[in-house]
Amino acid sequence: MADLHHLDVGCADASIIIGDATLLVDCHGIAEYPHLLPASKVVRGVFITHQHSDHYSGLAFLRDKEYHIENLIYSPYERSQEDNSVTGEEWEEFEDLRSYFEEHGTKCYRPYRQEILAKPWWETGGVKFWMLGPSKYTATSDTREIHDACLVVKASMNARSCLFTGDASDTNLQDVATIDHICDDILHASHHGSINGADLGFIKKCNPQYTVISTQPGVHESVPHPTALKRYQEHTAKKVYRTDIDHSLKWTF
Repeated sequence: MADLHHLDVGCADASIIIGDATLLVDCHGIAEYPHLLPASKVVRGVFITHQHSDHYSGLAFLRDKEYHIENLIYSPYERSQEDNSVTGEEWEEFEDLRSYFEEHGTKCYRPYRQEILAKPWWETGGVKFWMLGPSKYTATSDTREIHDACLVVKASMNARSCLFTGDASDTNLQDVATIDHICDDILHASHHGSINGADLGFIKKCNPQYTVISTQPGVHESVPHPTALKRYQEHTAKKVYRTDIDHSLKWTF
């Protein structure tokens, strides 16, 4: 048995999987949820979908409270000096946090989409993870931006699954949509309900039973976007959840 928590952290992302081990997918605002973190202070793995502070900032809390992260898996993005898709301050802060954990024994990985999908990219703590994005071609193109290199990760627990999309761009998601059976249960929607990341072809291909949007109005213009919400509502079989309305969600698998 495993519990999946989608946390209410505003217009940001943080999810915790608690099974035989504790795993995080993004970690903004986890200082507000210390009761969900292990008493041992050992976290099996943390996935950081990309290097924006509203996805990685909880690493500073884990550092300051002396948690040990066994594995840190993060976007393979390479920032250029002219890049406006992520600030230099954010990039340097994430690199400082990554370096701290690596120096304290954390194993670090920067994966692209796995080449063979017949078996999981990683299986640990009773959870199977498939690395569905980003494709190396899109993540390293001359016109790339950070959301083109956002991790897209499918986590399977027993007979259920959740597809985490971080803030993946339309181009990134269109690459993922070429894969069969990407999502038939829970979709963690991209980019807080923005129209950027709500690619209609991708959403149709997912055909989720449930969609979760981690969002808060008023932080960014047109987020959540009415067209994006309409797409999720029309192509989600059972229910669309919003953390600004439904708050934190817990699923037991």
